[in-house]
Amino acid sequence: MNKITIFTFCCMIYGLVFSQTPANDPHWQLKWQDEFNTFNSDIWSRGDTAAAGGTNQQPQLYLANQVWVSGGNLVIALNNTPITCPTPAPNTNWICEPCIPGKTYKYRSGWVSSNPAYNTRYGYIEARIKFPWRDGKKWGFWPAFWTTQWVNPHTNAAEIDICEIFARNNSPNRFVTARIIAYNPTDNIGTFHELSNFSYADWHTYAIEWDKNRLIWYLDGKPIYSLNDHKVVDPVRLILNLAILNGVNDGQYHPQTSPYFQEYMYVDYVKVYSLKCDKTTEITKITNFTNYNYAVKKSITLDNQTTIPANSNITLRATDFIALLPGFEVDTGRELYLDVTPCSSSGGFGEQPKPDELK
Repeated sequence: MNKITIFTFCCMIYGLVFSQTPANDPHWQLKWQDEFNTFNSDIWSRGDTAAAGGTNQQPQLYLANQVWVSGGNLVIALNNTPITCPTPAPNTNWICEPCIPGKTYKYRSGWVSSNPAYNTRYGYIEARIKFPWRDGKKWGFWPAFWTTQWVNPHTNAAEIDICEIFARNNSPNRFVTARIIAYNPTDNIGTFHELSNFSYADWHTYAIEWDKNRLIWYLDGKPIYSLNDHKVVDPVRLILNLAILNGVNDGQYHPQTSPYFQEYMYVDYVKVYSLKCDKTTEITKITNFTNYNYAVKKSITLDNQTTIPANSNITLRATDFIALLPGFEVDTGRELYLDVTPCSSSGGFGEQPKPDELK
């Protein structure tokens, strides 16, 4: 049998090829999830009579009745029924800004954001989503699954776009991942992904793995992009919305205003995981993986008494180092993933990063 012999003392792997997800890494534990069997108002708030503002100036108004649950899916609907914001404008959940009194919006759409108790800092965040697209149309649908920080004032100080669609490219195989720092626009980072045998009009899972050192974006459980020194350190809320692009020229990418149409964004589930941390334990030997406690250790040492089981995919994580001593071998047909990770705290609303998490 072929064998691979490794003589490296300390192994730190951050490569895309080797990243693991909760599906094959028992270090992850489910923190919370919503499978949308009903609309859970403890987790989500619906935008009601609110508009996307700032520099975007999109033409839709977000309404609570454009969001509902059906068939185990969250449904966000967009249509071309105009609506005028009343005067005075009603109080709203913050989105980007309230609707402008007396202004008529050409389209109605929906938005949901997680409530403060479900805010997250660090972990693995994923959703299974089906986005709208029409063959042959350059309509500027702008759906997204993203995060913003809860900061005061609400300035979107740091944003992670887990998946963002610019439908105007007239192709269903292109989407965007991004990290945006509103207080320093020159530091914004966005990447287009054009993939073969892919259409965002089909069901796909979009995710990020996030710790204090790195962000890794995933599509259907496979890593597609990574970023170190991301500067996103505060708790975030999750957002799902369906907007319309304004276009370079006003209305360039707008859908028709008549006849009537309605398009939908579907979300099957949202799941948030955190790492199990055991940052004080030093593992000097592993002779049996059956009873191994898969939590992030302080350090791990593997020697010639460690055997990776046949047909297995083993993940080991530590905060300080993983030592591979001479004589340690991985037989062909086995997979071993090693990761030195900070195992950062998964904080919530109002909790500030600990000093050691900012180093």
